[in-house]
Amino acid sequence: MKKPVLSVWIIAVGVLLFVSRAYAIALPLQVEGYARETPPGAPMSAAYLSLHNTGEHLLLLKAVELRGKQDIGVDLHTTESSDGISRMRPLEQLAIAAGQKLQMAPGGVHLMIHGLQLREGELLPLRLVFTNGSSLEIEVPVVGPNKADKEHHHHHG
Repeated sequence: MKKPVLSVWIIAVGVLLFVSRAYAIALPLQVEGYARETPPGAPMSAAYLSLHNTGEHLLLLKAVELRGKQDIGVDLHTTESSDGISRMRPLEQLAIAAGQKLQMAPGGVHLMIHGLQLREGELLPLRLVFTNGSSLEIEVPVVGPNKADKEHHHHHG
C-alpha cells in the first residue's frame, strides 16, 4: 500500500512545481523602460521602468538583478526632498497594485546600476524578482543623454 501513496505524493509535487513554474512564466506585468548611458568618470547610472500590473493581485518587486553578472549592483531607489535638499534612499521593495501602473522617473523611483559602464545602443538584461517567487527577464535599451526623455520599450530576453 505504501507504493501507491508515494506515487500519488510524487505526482502531486510534480504538478505543484509545474503550476508554480507556469505562474512565473505568465506573470501579469507589462514593462517598458530604458537605462541611461553612464556619464564619463561616473561610477553608476540609472534605469527607469514603467511597470503595469494587469493582474488581479498585488505584485511586490523585491529585487532587480543583472542577468549573468552577479558582481554588478542594481538597487531600488527613490529620491526624497527635505528642506530643499534631495537625497536618494534605498527601497526594500516596490508595490504594484492590481490594475495599476508604477512609473519610475528621474527625481523619483529608479534603479541605480553600479559596477558597469553602460553605452548608448546596448541592451541591459535585467531580471525582476518578486516576493511570490516569480521573476521576469527583460532587456531595456541604453540611451544617450539627449534621448533619455523619449519613450522606450522593453525586449524579452
